[in-house]
Amino acid sequence: MHNNIKKARSELNISQLEMSHLLNVSRQSYIDIENGTRIPRADLLLNISLITNKEISFFYNEHNSSKLDHIAFLLRNKTVQEKNNYLEILESLIQKNKNNHLS
Repeated sequence: MHNNIKKARSELNISQLEMSHLLNVSRQSYIDIENGTRIPRADLLLNISLITNKEISFFYNEHNSSKLDHIAFLLRNKTVQEKNNYLEILESLIQKNKNNHLS
């Protein structure tokens, strides 16, 4: 994870100090994340994702990536009402699929 965080930051030509300011954490805390001695909290990883414009799954190894991370990334800028609408559609699709398998 830490190598991918460093890679994403480097691609933007942002210094560790600049990234720490954007994340509102100390420079040392951010360095610890990039060195792998500290695992970022979920909210911090989300902010890194937003700053670097990378899906959360990018920061994990390929075998750990999740479609749920992709869904969360797609919904990140939606309103609460839009998220609720998408959730209703998803629940409907799941129920329809479940009923089709029972037939």
